[in-house]
Amino acid sequence: MDTSGTSAASVVLELVLLAASVNVALRLPAVRRVRPFPWFAAAAVVVIGAPSIAQHAWPSLGDALARRPELTLEHGQWWRVLTAVLAQDGGLGTALFSLLVVAFAAFVGQRVWGWWRAGAVMLAASVFVNLLALAWDAPGGGSSFACDGLLASVGAAAALRAANPVARVCGGIVVLVGAAQLAAGDGHGCAVLFGAAAGLLLLAGRRTGARLR
Repeated sequence: MDTSGTSAASVVLELVLLAASVNVALRLPAVRRVRPFPWFAAAAVVVIGAPSIAQHAWPSLGDALARRPELTLEHGQWWRVLTAVLAQDGGLGTALFSLLVVAFAAFVGQRVWGWWRAGAVMLAASVFVNLLALAWDAPGGGSSFACDGLLASVGAAAALRAANPVARVCGGIVVLVGAAQLAAGDGHGCAVLFGAAAGLLLLAGRRTGARLR
């Protein structure tokens, strides 16, 4: 299973996921509210962005944080399952684009689920796929698993409960992208489907029949 997300199919599917997620977000009243200040999104950008940018000046930092299956399984460096979200694959341009996605995903997640639920989904999705990546012997790192999982949680919930029909359709597209990624051998599909399941669990905790707003 590929986790790099660099193939043409992976890039196209990821862009479709982001476009569909933007369309969902634009049609949810909770996301369009002016308040509260999205401090969770700001904190996520700082926490993920600082090491992601700094590793381009100090490559040893990225090496210490990234997912390395052989070091984890053979030398017990299990912190890498957690810290891989802070180590960005690719160049500086990729890191900066990824931070824009982090800001967007965390902003939307906070408005829909609240900051601690959004943070829990991001962390759980990242850890889940990074654990799977150990079995795939796939080194690397990045925030895409966390962001895809959080965006998919909102997308799946919107597909079922959004008041706006376009939001429901686009939410369904997000989930379908995850299935397509998985069929194409892209590990990001696991993050999307994990996030979709998390979104349905969070939705189940709301009043039965309540619209997602």
